[in-house]
Amino acid sequence: MSAASQYDLATNPMTVFWLIKTTPEWLQLPPHGDGGRFAFGKGVLNPILAKYPGARMAFFDCEAFTADCTDVMIWTVTDLEHYNGVVNDLRETKFWSSFFTIEKIIPAIENEYAKHYKADLLGAA
Repeated sequence: MSAASQYDLATNPMTVFWLIKTTPEWLQLPPHGDGGRFAFGKGVLNPILAKYPGARMAFFDCEAFTADCTDVMIWTVTDLEHYNGVVNDLRETKFWSSFFTIEKIIPAIENEYAKHYKADLLGAA
């Protein structure tokens, strides 16, 4: 992999980990029904995610295993403009600070250390 492609997000995506916590306001919503948690996801979050295909998100529950956060959102970013768009749009909704607090954002590039030194990738088969 050339140095240019090493930092080309289209061929070498950035991964961004969000450690988030639910708020009491979120937990007071019923899971189902109009005005519920799943309705918020479908009506508010899904349209934002659909607008920005260069920032794909996976959602993991972890409240049973740590007190640091209740969930982890893992973003695969192939377009920084799309990622920035997601963040800006989410900040305009109740997701940001009302329903969840963003505890930590950790951007990362997979195996960047090995790529920088042109060494065998760690964990590669």
